[in-house]
Amino acid sequence: MNLLLSISAVFPIFFYLLAGAALRRGGKLSDTTMNQVNKIVYSYCFPFNMFANVYRTNIGEVLNPGFLITMLVLVLVVIVLNVLLVPRHFKDRAVQGSVMQGIIRGNMLLFALPVVSVISGPDQVGLVSLCIAIVVPVYNILCVVILESLRGAQLKPGHLALSIIKNPLILGAALGLLVKLAGIRFPVFVERTIAEIAGIVTPVALVMLGGGLRIADTVTYRRELVVVSVAKLLLVPLLFVLTVKLLGFDKVAVTTAMALGAVPNAVSSYVLAKEMEADSVLAGQIVAVTTVLSMASVFLWVFVLSNLGWIG
Repeated sequence: MNLLLSISAVFPIFFYLLAGAALRRGGKLSDTTMNQVNKIVYSYCFPFNMFANVYRTNIGEVLNPGFLITMLVLVLVVIVLNVLLVPRHFKDRAVQGSVMQGIIRGNMLLFALPVVSVISGPDQVGLVSLCIAIVVPVYNILCVVILESLRGAQLKPGHLALSIIKNPLILGAALGLLVKLAGIRFPVFVERTIAEIAGIVTPVALVMLGGGLRIADTVTYRRELVVVSVAKLLLVPLLFVLTVKLLGFDKVAVTTAMALGAVPNAVSSYVLAKEMEADSVLAGQIVAVTTVLSMASVFLWVFVLSNLGWIG
C-alpha cells in the first residue's frame, strides 16, 4: 500500500514531464509555443487554481497560524544558512547566486500541490495553497535581494512591493480568502467553470516544463549540482519534516511540509539568474537536474514517511 502511494505521488508528474519531453523531441513544441503557454498558465490559469483551492477549503480547519508561522521561519532559516555557508565554498559571485536560489527556491506550485492532493486528498490542499501564497513571495523577494547584493546593484523597494501586489498567485489566493471569509457562494455552474480552468494548470504546466528540460554541461558543474541537489532534495525536506513532526502537527501538516521541502528548483530561477547576472547556465542545469532527481527523492520521502505513519 505504501509503495503504491509512493508511485501514485510521482507518476502523474513523471508522465507529464515525459510527455512534454516527447513532444519537444518530436518537433511538436517550440520555444516560442512553450513561452506563450507558460505565460498564459502563470498569468491567467494559476490565479484560478489558487482561488479554487482556497474557495473549496474549510478555512476554519486549515487556517493554522502556528504551522504557517513555522513554515515561514523554516524558509528564513534555510535562506540565512545559504547566505552564511555558500560563499565559504564557492568564490565566484555569479555561481553563489545560482547556488543560493537553487537551494532556496522551489517549484511548489507544480509539485507540492499534486503531491499533497494524492496523499491527503484534494480537499486537503487548502493548507498547502495558503503556505505557497505566503512562502513563495518571501523567498522570491529575498532571492532578488541576494542577487542584487551579489552584483552590487541598488535595491528598489517600490518595485518589489509592486511586484508582490501584482503577483497572480497572491491575487488568486487573496481573492479566494476574501470570498470565503465573506461567506459568498457562487452558483454551481460558476464553481464548475472555475474548477475546470484550475484543473488544466498542473498537466499543461508540467508538460511545458518537460519540454523545456535540458540536460547538458552537467560535468562542468558537477560539484555545484551535487551540493544543490543534496541540500534541496534531502536536507531541506529533512529539516522541514522533523521540525513539523517534533512540534506535534498532524499528518496533513507533515505531508504539506514534506511536499514544500522536497520540490525541485523553480523554473523561473533560470530567467531570474539571466536577468540579474548570476550564472544562468548553472541555473538552467539546477532546474533540469533537480527536476529529474526529484522523481526518485519524492518517491523515497513518501515511501519512508508513509511507512512511519507520519503522512496521510
